[in-house]
Amino acid sequence: MESGMYESADFKRQVSSESLSDPKIKALMQQLREWINDVLTDDHIVVKNLCEDLYDGQVLSHLIESLAGAKIEHKEVAQSVATQKAKLTEVLNQTNYYLQMNPESIKWSVDNIHNKYLPSVLHLLVALARHYGIPKRLPSFVTIKVIQINKASAANPEPSEETNVEQITGDEERETYNFAARQQERDVFDTLFDSAPDRVNNVKEKLLTFSSNMLSKMDRTCGNIEEDFASGVNLIFMMSIAESYYVPLYSFTLEPDAYDHKLHNVTLALNLMMEAGIERPKCTAESIVSRDLKSTLRVLFAIYTKYKHQM
Repeated sequence: MESGMYESADFKRQVSSESLSDPKIKALMQQLREWINDVLTDDHIVVKNLCEDLYDGQVLSHLIESLAGAKIEHKEVAQSVATQKAKLTEVLNQTNYYLQMNPESIKWSVDNIHNKYLPSVLHLLVALARHYGIPKRLPSFVTIKVIQINKASAANPEPSEETNVEQITGDEERETYNFAARQQERDVFDTLFDSAPDRVNNVKEKLLTFSSNMLSKMDRTCGNIEEDFASGVNLIFMMSIAESYYVPLYSFTLEPDAYDHKLHNVTLALNLMMEAGIERPKCTAESIVSRDLKSTLRVLFAIYTKYKHQM
């Protein structure tokens, strides 16, 4: 049975027994478990209970690494509550960074997840599923009833009780599922490659000239679109130049050799683009690292479109 209770110094929240036995809640949890297990197949990790298996951040860190290409240091399994929460804090901070959500809309916390509070765990996993594109859409309009018992205090000498209904999913048929849904849509580059392949070199040259001019401000050069952006480093520097900020060297690998380091760099660059208000291009970090020309052109064109008048 998944956990449905969270207690603080001022109140206790308990998911109603009705919600815990709700077929829609059970179906949602089952779909999320199956999705997580599919994602973590190569790690040989099997999640059986969402709250119990994710509470200390260990499995969650593997999930974020697989979904986002993140680099999260894997320390030994934490035994004490303090070290577990420290690990979970690190993982959730990175998760929130990749999700790029308004802080006010985040419905989970270190304490909630560590205390195995089901509504918070579901909110987190639904956000991840939408952002990274779960293959099958989640069930719509799933709600969970929470009973909150406010403890007696100096201001309120008698305990009080209130019931709230939390909405876990909305109209999932209308949800964009972020960039995952756009993966199936054709764009200008699909048309270019299919209908006017002779013009691809012209586009490459134009974007290469733009990129070279921008990177020259940091004494960097580029001459091969597929090769020179696959590590993510030049993309990070381009965003740094365009937005006039410094990206700390500890946040990426300057001369990456390993695939996962390159994947982390490209993921960081894509997130910097989204932070700057650039809609994420129709590509994956993996496709950039794999030197896919169409994906790389999409990324460079997105940067060009926003900053061409600055150069």
